[in-house]
Amino acid sequence: MRSDNLGFFLAEAFKNLRLNLLMSATAVTTTAVCILILGIGLLVDAHVEGIVRNVGQDVAITAFFPEDVDQERIDEVITSVEGYPEVNESAYVSKEEALERFRETFADQPDIARSISSDVLPASMEIQLKDSSDSSVVADRLREEGFQDDEIRYPQQTVDRLNQITGYLIWGLRGATALFLVASVLLIFNTIRLSIFARRKEIEVMKLVGASDSFVRTPFVLEGLVQGLIGAVPAALLVVWMDSLFVGWAQQNLPFLPISS
Repeated sequence: MRSDNLGFFLAEAFKNLRLNLLMSATAVTTTAVCILILGIGLLVDAHVEGIVRNVGQDVAITAFFPEDVDQERIDEVITSVEGYPEVNESAYVSKEEALERFRETFADQPDIARSISSDVLPASMEIQLKDSSDSSVVADRLREEGFQDDEIRYPQQTVDRLNQITGYLIWGLRGATALFLVASVLLIFNTIRLSIFARRKEIEVMKLVGASDSFVRTPFVLEGLVQGLIGAVPAALLVVWMDSLFVGWAQQNLPFLPISS
């Protein structure tokens, strides 16, 4: 494409935008809203997945060892559990460590702390998962290792609820983005059709003097491209700015959540 042709095509594209200003403004606004929702959806998806992943790693399954189990069996079970692909890490908590934790928890109630001995609290194993959704799988494997149902503790209901809510939220944002994307494409398409209809006589003359289809089509293609860029670029910059503000606010006010840019 020669530079003089490019200048002509751009001039024609902006001329079409001026002639159909209202429709062009509507298409640009819809495109901006579409990109804004898409960007917000991507940000929410990324941040929520990061939080869920972090929460999933913090969700621990606690397995309590029976009183009559020996240390050899405990070491064997720990080695076996650490080999599970769903397990991020595991830690053995002896009776003495369990008693120490209990006393720290009830430090403001010394009578309760002194009334408990290490023989009362069982030894246990705390298992952190790579993915919170694997808690049921790991629990089933622990049962195969010999643990009873009352010796396994894990917040399955909370985990399932968290995964369900996250899935609904993300799919809702994706659905809204798809609807606005379709609306944006249709509006730009209709705007270009109106431009073609308004200049149909001029196009007929151009065809009569030998203009090719690509020569006639290019200004309208550029018109749609310009409309998309005018709507998309400010919306994308707004999304980046909003993300920066949110990350800064979250890191300052929600330090317990793993929010990063």
